[in-house]
Amino acid sequence: MTIEEVTELKPLIIRGGPVFALVLLAVSLAPHPAGAQLARPEEVVRITPALPKSGFTPGETFQAALIVDIMDGYHLNAHTVKDPNLLRTDLEIPTGGAVSWPFIRYPEDQAVPGVEVPGLVGEQYIGRIVLRLVGRLPKEAVPGPLRVKMSLFFQACTDLVCLVPYTNKFELEIPVVAPGTEVKTLHPEIFGQEKVPPGGR
Repeated sequence: MTIEEVTELKPLIIRGGPVFALVLLAVSLAPHPAGAQLARPEEVVRITPALPKSGFTPGETFQAALIVDIMDGYHLNAHTVKDPNLLRTDLEIPTGGAVSWPFIRYPEDQAVPGVEVPGLVGEQYIGRIVLRLVGRLPKEAVPGPLRVKMSLFFQACTDLVCLVPYTNKFELEIPVVAPGTEVKTLHPEIFGQEKVPPGGR
């Protein structure tokens, strides 16, 4: 790697102080296999929205899920990370939209002593995690696709360095249907038979 190429490694924050920075620079200058460079923040996380059925009626309370796949070799800080120096992962939904969101559940909200939660290791997210939401449609919603803008704020890290914080913007499309419309069940592997929790976050 040339000095010019090293200058392109801007999207990172070095852990361990100046001494470690020199070590990292030496490693960066050394020959290494193709593909060993750091990923860009936008490449680390892929978000796939999911709904339990193909349509919802005006005024209905419904479940939704965000499947977050994290690139191998990287982790995200959990939403409830305790260290004030670490940036937590946070789902951001603009307030005042047509859909209200009384409930958002992060993986650690499911944690029970002695029971493993997929994708949660200590205060880190790795591999795949699922964020679960409950939304409520307005009674005056008109049949058709209702798009809700969301964003996931996170900082992706390896064991040695952290990329710059990043906000992944996306949309959740909610199909609104007229009462009496036949709908299909979707993603039973995600939603199963879970009941919609009461309002309140």
